[in-house]
Amino acid sequence: MARVAAIVTNGCNPDPRVLRQARWLFDAGHEVTIHAFDRMQNLPQEENLHGIQIIRHRVGITPYGGTISTALGLRNFLKSVKRRIGEIDLLHCHDADTLPLVGSVTNAKVLFDMHDLHHTWVRMPAPNSIIRRMASFRMKRNMLRRGKKVDSITTSCQGFTDWLGERGLTSYPIENRPPLSTHPNFPASRAIGYFGKVREIYSFKLLFEAIRSLSSENRVKIIIAGDGTMVKQVQLLAQRYPDLEIDFIGKFSHQEFPQLMSKINLMFALYSPLRGNIEDGALPSKMFEAAAYGRPSIVNANTPMGTLCESERLGLAVNWGDVQGLANAITELKGVEVELEIDESRERKRFFEVIEKLRI
Repeated sequence: MARVAAIVTNGCNPDPRVLRQARWLFDAGHEVTIHAFDRMQNLPQEENLHGIQIIRHRVGITPYGGTISTALGLRNFLKSVKRRIGEIDLLHCHDADTLPLVGSVTNAKVLFDMHDLHHTWVRMPAPNSIIRRMASFRMKRNMLRRGKKVDSITTSCQGFTDWLGERGLTSYPIENRPPLSTHPNFPASRAIGYFGKVREIYSFKLLFEAIRSLSSENRVKIIIAGDGTMVKQVQLLAQRYPDLEIDFIGKFSHQEFPQLMSKINLMFALYSPLRGNIEDGALPSKMFEAAAYGRPSIVNANTPMGTLCESERLGLAVNWGDVQGLANAITELKGVEVELEIDESRERKRFFEVIEKLRI
């Protein structure tokens, strides 16, 4: 049995990828502790989830957004983790902002799980900002430098594995595919959902405009569940569409996910291309999670996610900015139920091939 410390810079409430991999390790007989960052200091400080210990560190209110206060909060979080981590056999670093811990724990193997192209996020609020471009460049450089010091790397998609390979780092893709779930009945009134972090506005403007363009009998309810830096702005935007039915549910727990899925017929997973990870291969977790419950998704066309979505018949891909195309997709997916034919079983096998090589 190995002692595993997984590190993640969100509250892990929920983080399906972190929890899924922790569960795999726990089920294999390992002792797993997740060290999470309670940025808003409003979550249980300690929690035991089916045998997995979650410790949430508080170091002061630390918002998302790539500001100086964010950077200081992250540094203090990592210091707090160092003080509490104890003796371990495997340091499981989730995403690049946890990599400064590499070298701080002796006699432990290090597995870096790259969920995303972390350095692209800092540019989103102001893509043309010279300061943010410089910060992004520095983050990328540090990630690649630290990545050379870890024992193994996994990523969330083949595109990110290819991206790292072009820069001299070997990695293994472990996609965010959940286990299959019972398909709940579709709600009597059609609804489209967005479940996750709300980080930008324009994709929701596209959604609202597309649904407004539909005839009254083809319109669908909109359900937005989750928190994020732009929730208030999207709520203000929604007030400009009084003719649409738009519900905001707020933050939700992983246990509430099945109930949320029962409220919708399809999932909205269309993202701004300003998120640099989109064209490099990002695959949205919500597309796989929706498919596990039989719900189709609408995703970005001309991207790896769009290709996979349509090749596995998980939904439809729409060009960014195409209001009419989005409206057509919503109508075309009426009554459609999908099947996730490749679930977490394949990813679990891939994951343990990596773990076995680490010999923890």
